[in-house]
Amino acid sequence: MNRNITYIGFLFLSHAIANFPFKLGERFDYTAQFNFIPAGETSLEFVSIDTLGRYPAFHMVYLASTGKYADRLFKIRDRVDMWLDENELFTHRLSKRIHEGNYKKEIDTKLDYENNIGITNKDTVHISKKVRDPYSLFYYLRTIPLPIGDVFPFSTFESNETTDFKLKVTGKETIKTEAGNYSCLVVKPYRDGETLLKNKGDMQIWFSDDENRIPVQVEVKLKFGTMLMRLKKISSQTDGKNH
Repeated sequence: MNRNITYIGFLFLSHAIANFPFKLGERFDYTAQFNFIPAGETSLEFVSIDTLGRYPAFHMVYLASTGKYADRLFKIRDRVDMWLDENELFTHRLSKRIHEGNYKKEIDTKLDYENNIGITNKDTVHISKKVRDPYSLFYYLRTIPLPIGDVFPFSTFESNETTDFKLKVTGKETIKTEAGNYSCLVVKPYRDGETLLKNKGDMQIWFSDDENRIPVQVEVKLKFGTMLMRLKKISSQTDGKNH
C-alpha cells in the first residue's frame, strides 16, 4: 500500500472498498486459447491503493503472455496498469507496455479532470466528462445491476480517443472452469452497424451471477479466429502472496 496515504484517507478508502465486490490483493488468473489451441495466460489483479496527486485511486494490473510454444509463432508480453477512482471507478491514469511479436510500444495516459484534458505521452486533447478505459470495464460492471435484456450506453477513453458503444445483458449460461462451475450473466459490448474492436472483432464477457460478480470468461472474436480467456485460479494477499 502506498505510504503517502494518510490514516484518514485509508479509513475512507477502506469504506469505499467495502461497498465493492473486489478487495485489495484479489487476483484472477486465466488460461488463454486461440482457436481452441492453448496460447498462454492472462491475469487481473488489484495490486495497491495509491495517490495520484491528491486523488486516491485503486491500482489494477492486467498481464498477458504467450507460452513457450506460442512464443515461437507470436510472442506476447503485455502489461496494462490502470488507476481507477475509489468511488466511481472512472480512470485517472492508464499505462500500457505492449510487446507483441516485433511490435513494442509504451503508452501513458493521464486524465486531468480539473483542467478537462487528457494527456497521452506528449499529446493533449480536451475531455468534457469523466471517462473510463476499456480494462476498467471488468471492474465497473461488477458494481452495477445487470438485468437480463437491458441495454445501456458506455464510453471508453484510450490513446486520446473516446469510443462510444452499448452493453447488452443477453442471458445466462453455466461456465465450467478449473476454478469451479459458475452460473453467469452474459454481457455483450457492441456498436451499431460496426464491430466493437478496430481489428474487425467483437467480444462477450461472462460475469458470475452472485454477489462477487467475477469475470469468469472473456471471448474475443477476431478476423482470423477466436481468443478465449477462461478462469483458472482465484487468489489474494491472504493466500500468502507478496506484491
